[in-house]
Amino acid sequence: MEFKMGEDNKKIILALSPSRTYRENNLAMLKEVQKRDELRTIIICLNQPQSFLMDFYGKNGIDMNRVFFVDAITKYATGSAPKNIENCLFVSRPGDLTSMSIAVTSVINKFKNDKIIIFLDSVNALLIHTNSVNLTKFIHFIISKLRVLNISGIFLAVEKGLDPILLNQIMLFADEMVEFPDGSQQ
Repeated sequence: MEFKMGEDNKKIILALSPSRTYRENNLAMLKEVQKRDELRTIIICLNQPQSFLMDFYGKNGIDMNRVFFVDAITKYATGSAPKNIENCLFVSRPGDLTSMSIAVTSVINKFKNDKIIIFLDSVNALLIHTNSVNLTKFIHFIISKLRVLNISGIFLAVEKGLDPILLNQIMLFADEMVEFPDGSQQ
């Protein structure tokens, strides 16, 4: 299935990608989102640090002026956050779901006058740092917040990396599921 961003700015999408085309599908979704000029993307980084993603996305034509990051990797990996990064909030570690929730709320409030979409990369990376029960609660909390605030969200996961019970629970929260084929989406 090819991902297309519709006109409805209130959808919650669970996007499932094969692992070998994960990065290409991630980029394809972000490019599709950026076709909507009015949308600001908030990326919750759980898989790659903000510095890597800024470089990768920038080299691949993403307008970084419309992207803000909540990075849960950098401080965890290095022990500190870089100074003077304007488009990012750093969370201490990926398993600190409370701090991540607070950071997401803070960024949503910062851009309350903009149309926003939340892009969580990735559900699988969270499973490394927290159990499936807490992960389900966290995703439900974030999705509930997005629904109340009429904000769209994309939750990216490697399709075969999730337990079927967890996948079914997350599917219940989503409005739509996008399954990428085992081939590049460009």
